[in-house]
Amino acid sequence: MDQLYCYKVPVSELEGKIVGLYFSLSAYSPCVDFSPKLLEVYEKLKANGESFEVVVIPLDDDEESFKQDFKNMPWFSLPIGDKNVGKLARYFELSTLPTLVIIGADGKTVSKNVAEAIEEHGVLAYPFTPKKFEELIEIEKAKEKAQTLESILISGDRNFVIGKGGTEIPVSDLVGKNILLYFSAHWCPPCRAFLPKLVEAYHKIKAKDDAFEVIFISSDRDQGAFDEFFSGMPWLALPFGDSRKASLSRRFKVQGIPMLIAIGPTGQTVTKEARDLVMQHGANAYPFTEERLKEIEAESEEMAKGWPQKLKSAQHEEHELALARRKDYTCDGCDEPEEEGWSFYCEACNFDLHPKCALEEDKGAKSDAKQEQDPPQEGWVCDGYVCKKA
Repeated sequence: MDQLYCYKVPVSELEGKIVGLYFSLSAYSPCVDFSPKLLEVYEKLKANGESFEVVVIPLDDDEESFKQDFKNMPWFSLPIGDKNVGKLARYFELSTLPTLVIIGADGKTVSKNVAEAIEEHGVLAYPFTPKKFEELIEIEKAKEKAQTLESILISGDRNFVIGKGGTEIPVSDLVGKNILLYFSAHWCPPCRAFLPKLVEAYHKIKAKDDAFEVIFISSDRDQGAFDEFFSGMPWLALPFGDSRKASLSRRFKVQGIPMLIAIGPTGQTVTKEARDLVMQHGANAYPFTEERLKEIEAESEEMAKGWPQKLKSAQHEEHELALARRKDYTCDGCDEPEEEGWSFYCEACNFDLHPKCALEEDKGAKSDAKQEQDPPQEGWVCDGYVCKKA
């Protein structure tokens, strides 16, 4: 029998210790990425003399793959296929991977999943209690108040972004500008659909204010895919594979792409919802502040004063359409989504027309253009609007 199973550890040896139950699938890329971070925390806690152990709850079917992964790890594991694996997954209502459940020294559940906390805070999250997480929240609030562009974009000697041809642009050159951090990838259909809208807004904003820039932060599979996608962008980027991408994703809690974060001239975060603002208002949303959104709302109310309250449309002859404020609808005239805004609406038929489609006779044709579909990156699930981490 393989040495992996040559000795058994009584569960009694774990009594009185803080134990992490690590639900893992050894070949699954999010688990592959997380294991080294957990290992770093584990080794630091052991070096500090903490009574902390990890027990892997393996979800693998492939024993060889599991052995290759486990042989380099210093912790314990249930055997593959152990009947307790399924029981534990049901008991803790397992819904995502990786999951690290923390059991306190008294045997009670402290937290049902601290994987994200470990990715974001490392050993500082120990002992993973609600009180510790409250402390971390206060630390994060203080960091946000002190945030500058340099603090989020400079790490060690990585103090630059790149332009076309790999030209290095110092982060210091961007200080004082309005910045959009654009998390995206070529394999993501919603990202490719959003890119033309962002490019259009970028050119319009730059024509009016040169103190503005976009930085592409890639989730592409390889350098070739990055190069191809970046070649169609007129702005800057982090180099492919740059370690700062992971820290930025954690800081801004990027769970889906495309995502667009607006950073103001002082380096403070203006909004994490800039993508929706560009989709809805284009360049008119700049500089993406609350003050600007209030101005847009006032402009919208003023513009609607000149529109009819009801109208008939050849695109919907059954009923009159009434002017209404609507959220999250898709225009039945042009198939374009709308986050929030005016619509000429038939409540009986749930039929919407953008004002531009309802009021302009030549705007009724639907586009048959379709985005080329690529399989999503492992660990991601895509719908028509966003690609999210599975």
